[in-house]
Amino acid sequence: MLKKTLILMLLTCLCAFTANAMSPLTGDQVERVVKTLEQLDPIMEQMEEELEESGESDSDPLDPEMLHKEFAMLYGYTPQAKRIIEANGFTYKTWPETAGRVVKAFASIAMEEDGNAGMAELEAAIAQMEADPNMTPEQKAMFKEHMLSSMKTAKAMMKAPAEDVKIVRPYFDKLSSTME
Repeated sequence: MLKKTLILMLLTCLCAFTANAMSPLTGDQVERVVKTLEQLDPIMEQMEEELEESGESDSDPLDPEMLHKEFAMLYGYTPQAKRIIEANGFTYKTWPETAGRVVKAFASIAMEEDGNAGMAELEAAIAQMEADPNMTPEQKAMFKEHMLSSMKTAKAMMKAPAEDVKIVRPYFDKLSSTME
């Protein structure tokens, strides 16, 4: 009886894990996200302005759930935003997940392409800080460690699955113009 119960529990866990595994992104999904973002552009600008004015735009860029939260918030921001998202085939559940994955893959590609520029900026900031006569060596070491750690964390968070990057790469230029 105990063996049957354990096997049943194991099978249940495996089925639950398989059901929750992410399905691969498709070109159609990426195209629909791009189209949706283009249509939502004025609404996103309005939302950003209102959040800044109210002081609620304090989203943590190092929060791994930031993209999901922001896309979920956008879905319910106005009835028009919800209509646009749903007209492009997304639901409250699929929109934040799919759009978040597309944007994360986009960011991952951008970091690949602009990685050297980002490192050069970081090195310049570290050099400027080290030249600052008003900082103690301990402060400089602490800030340098913090800056390097933040950059490493940001890179890790924006590292999208290779399959997502492969699907999103052909849409990079279009997403770049949409995200400006």
